[in-house]
Amino acid sequence: MKIYRLLPFLLICSGFFQLHAQHFRPAAEPDKILQELRQASETTSSVQASFSEEKYLSVLKEPERSSGVFYYKKKDKMRWEQKLPAKYVILISGDNLRIQEGGKEKKVGQAGKMAGQIKELMIGLVNGDFQQNKAFSQSCLESEDQYMIVLTPVNRRLKNIYTSVKLVFSKNTMRLKELSFFEKNGDRSIMKFQNEKINQPLNDGIFQNL
Repeated sequence: MKIYRLLPFLLICSGFFQLHAQHFRPAAEPDKILQELRQASETTSSVQASFSEEKYLSVLKEPERSSGVFYYKKKDKMRWEQKLPAKYVILISGDNLRIQEGGKEKKVGQAGKMAGQIKELMIGLVNGDFQQNKAFSQSCLESEDQYMIVLTPVNRRLKNIYTSVKLVFSKNTMRLKELSFFEKNGDRSIMKFQNEKINQPLNDGIFQNL
């Protein structure tokens, strides 16, 4: 199993060209912005949202589109469930990572250290720990109503897959709205979250049952 198949949950944004249309510029107070993002993540105990994704592949003329639901429970529980066009589930609970595709659970144990780094990144992008992830350098940009954090891989394994990861937050709520992954081979994945429910009770079974 190729390790990038662990990542459908992560690839989140409303469009590469749309991001640039926002006219992002270097942030005047990046440290203050990062501190505000940390504070917002600390007050978030759970997230439930729907998502839509577009993945642009060099071998296809049209993007692949998918949609589903996403759940997060502080501090290390996550469920990423693609419903359309086919069911695909990623479960993270503590140190455990499980994947289901085509109704069958995949073995991920052989993915080794790389799988652990991907899992750490997946959780970190949601709970704010990405700021302490030494596998990336980071820069902070802003537009009129959004902040963008650009993560650039410095870890050798991740550099072999990605050129950058971009997170977009609302200035009003400091919530993650868009996230995009740009791959070394020129492919990119784009996703957007909708209908967010913050700090609502979530049953632990959501993160245990594929």
